[in-house]
Amino acid sequence: FSNVAFPTTIAVLFIVKLTTEVLLSSCGGITSRYFNWSGARSGLFMGLMSSLILPVNMSLATEQNLTERVIMKKTLKIGRYGLLLMVNYESLFFFVTALFKGSPKKKSSTGYYDGIFGAPQYILSFAIVFSSIVILESVTLTLMSKVQVAPRQMKKYSIDNAFMVTFVSALGRLVGDAFIFALDISSWAFFNDIINSLCFCLIIAFSAGLYICRKHYFFLI
Repeated sequence: FSNVAFPTTIAVLFIVKLTTEVLLSSCGGITSRYFNWSGARSGLFMGLMSSLILPVNMSLATEQNLTERVIMKKTLKIGRYGLLLMVNYESLFFFVTALFKGSPKKKSSTGYYDGIFGAPQYILSFAIVFSSIVILESVTLTLMSKVQVAPRQMKKYSIDNAFMVTFVSALGRLVGDAFIFALDISSWAFFNDIINSLCFCLIIAFSAGLYICRKHYFFLI
């Protein structure tokens, strides 16, 4: 690659699309299982979260003091904190306790999510993570428009930035759906809880994105 910023933005875009698909596709099942929400209520919640896209992008457009790479780095950190907030610590505690006793239980069809704080905790963490990926997507596409697609020999195959954005976006959604499907059909999930399984995997993805961003930070111009 003639510019290391391009594969870096591609990797971050993949993380964004993966996280978006996982969050939105799992929201209905999670809210139904843990909070007994109806489909209409879950849809209303996701609609309210989607209404954050315009104000978040407008506030981002008016920001003149921060560069794209600074925003990308800070947003990856904030998104990771949001995922840590989303973790079902009650389920994790019982899993660790049962693990030390030598008899971890399998996941059940009903679940508990941090008592009375579960619903507000999920709503707040969802809003933080969703706002983070909205900002990341805008910043990544802006930064990608400033760099040259490489390697040059790929140009004869009509592979440019637009093609890579479309391909990586579709790939991220596909991997996200496949991951959720694998958790749903499996009889065992990490930490015996679908929320913790999703959260810890996404935390790893955000940590990897943050590592890549830090490693190539001075090339992201």
